[in-house]
Amino acid sequence: MSDAKGWLSLKDVSVLYNGRTALKDLSLDISRGESVAVIGSNGAGKTSLLNAIAGLARKDQAIGGRTRLDGEDLPWGNVRVRRRAGIGLVPEKDKVFRLLTVDENLSIGERSGGRGRKQDDALDWFPALANRRGTLAGNLSGGEQQMLALAITLLASPKLLLLDEPSLGLATPVVEDLCQSLDDLRREFGLTILIAESDTQWLPRLADRAIAIDRGKPIETFDHINSSSLDEIHGVLLGMSAPLLRGHR
Repeated sequence: MSDAKGWLSLKDVSVLYNGRTALKDLSLDISRGESVAVIGSNGAGKTSLLNAIAGLARKDQAIGGRTRLDGEDLPWGNVRVRRRAGIGLVPEKDKVFRLLTVDENLSIGERSGGRGRKQDDALDWFPALANRRGTLAGNLSGGEQQMLALAITLLASPKLLLLDEPSLGLATPVVEDLCQSLDDLRREFGLTILIAESDTQWLPRLADRAIAIDRGKPIETFDHINSSSLDEIHGVLLGMSAPLLRGHR
């Protein structure tokens, strides 16, 4: 078993596509129960990082470094092994089965779990889905699709939840509800969360701390996130203030 501080340990993680670097030498330790954000602009390498951790790999892709979860080294490019280890990903795109109903989507999530969570549990977590059970997932609003995607993933009882741009394209009230739901679920299930997020205004609601990356490289870490730290975060991301941790890895 790993110690609490290194429950999830990433060491010198690099991702290349056809020899071109998408992520370079990223190291990060996350404690059990933490919520950590990876922040940066589009193309910074956030999605590449989450996909690598989840076990996704393409034929033209090379992944290096190490992922260690709860004391176990995990092989790259093996989704099944990483799911069994307790890793669940809610991607930015293609997050639900659009031609299946809400009930059918939840049934898929229930079958993938095997740890006692049922469809009715998902409707308790996200009551807005209860009246949409017979609706095709592709006809749901963006917020409803995000709730459904979270429900499908949570039915598999993950220990580590990976969220790729959870607020993207959603109205402010919807994101506020989503933030509250994530906070409640994190506490209820003891989830550890790693979030890729471009919209920094939601960081105080989503994460305990953050790491900023640019063109695949870590440029700064923020050990505490609150409303007063957002100006500093904005400055770093906009290139208006020099990172304090030059050479941070």
